[in-house]
Amino acid sequence: MVVGIMVGSGIFRTPGLVAAQLGRPWLTFVAWVAGGALALLGALCFAELATRHPAAGGKYVYVREAFGPRAGFVVGWVEGVAIYPAAIAGIAVVAGEYIGRLAGLVPGHTSWVGAGLAALLTGINLAGVASGRWVQNLATGAKVLALTGVVVLAFAKGGGAGWTSTLPGAPTGGATLVALALASQAVIWTYYGYLDVAKIAEEVVDPGRTLPRILLGGIGIAAALYLLLNAAFFQVLPIDRIAASNLAPGEVAAELTGARGGSLVAALAVLVVLASLNGNIFVTPRVIFGLAREGLGPRALALVNAGGTPWVAMLLVGAVAIALAATGSFESLLGLAITVILVIDSFTVLSLFRLRARQPSAPFLVPWFPWVPLGFVGVYAALFAGTAVGRPGLVAKALALLVGAYGLSWIVEDGRRR
Repeated sequence: MVVGIMVGSGIFRTPGLVAAQLGRPWLTFVAWVAGGALALLGALCFAELATRHPAAGGKYVYVREAFGPRAGFVVGWVEGVAIYPAAIAGIAVVAGEYIGRLAGLVPGHTSWVGAGLAALLTGINLAGVASGRWVQNLATGAKVLALTGVVVLAFAKGGGAGWTSTLPGAPTGGATLVALALASQAVIWTYYGYLDVAKIAEEVVDPGRTLPRILLGGIGIAAALYLLLNAAFFQVLPIDRIAASNLAPGEVAAELTGARGGSLVAALAVLVVLASLNGNIFVTPRVIFGLAREGLGPRALALVNAGGTPWVAMLLVGAVAIALAATGSFESLLGLAITVILVIDSFTVLSLFRLRARQPSAPFLVPWFPWVPLGFVGVYAALFAGTAVGRPGLVAKALALLVGAYGLSWIVEDGRRR
């Protein structure tokens, strides 16, 4: 599940965005290596949080335990009806782009294809846990094999065309830091997903031992694959072609084997993206289920069908994601989701300090505490500041969403007291 969620639309769609922002091969590798290191810090923090409270819902559970139900409400509902539906919609849009590329559709129609895919996979997961897991395992295995094949092909036949290329107007001086902050949105998106296993912690056998291994192992596999793939891109293509592409692995295959190879990778990319889409649709309703079960949402959202699926919550997530996929672009959906994540995840990791003060022992403890969580939060704060400089309108939207959720939490809390 972790590898399936992490290795999805990102590594197909975002290398071009990162290359376009940074303009130099070595700088793109700085971004990808830093992204992997940041994900590792986050995994260590969330491994402790998940083993302390292995309950359905993930982040909102930790924040609620540390700071109270109102803070948990804000984190849970912003995640459940904004961040992850936007992520699902963004992934669905990418899937629609790739299907449109194969079918020769007009670009304006591909968002509707993405909305249809979100609806289809919502329906599959409504059937029950077993059907969703079967789709996940099949698609994840196929995509890891496919991407490994791209790496082998590139290093066997590529001539290193991209290593010495530079984009005109590549950022220099202080502008490089702002460019890195903006490029980090795409990198974080590509690595993101490792902590989503916490949402299904209740369904994991022996979570105290299993969750840390799942988190760290999943990041290790994904980070190695991402670095190999980016090296493979530069082995075959100059940076201007990578920056202009929304399917870099397909461009590599087409360059080395012709149009048929590019189409084959595009077809495999659809499978890759569908695995990530399915994984996100599988885990996200568990957040809303957990909120409703604890009285922080309508009780109907806690209903579970015979197949083990929180079906009302899944219908809600599916409906929001379908609407966003039909109306939004990948870049806008990615930007909003990651900007809010920078705030929500920082707040969640800070809850670790309060939880440790109450109960020092746990099945898994973050090494080098408190420097690991402080380093994670510090990097996220710097990235948020860089995003505010580069895209102030996006930050304003994210803050408005958070303030609105906080205001709603007071209304819900008053209702519970009555």
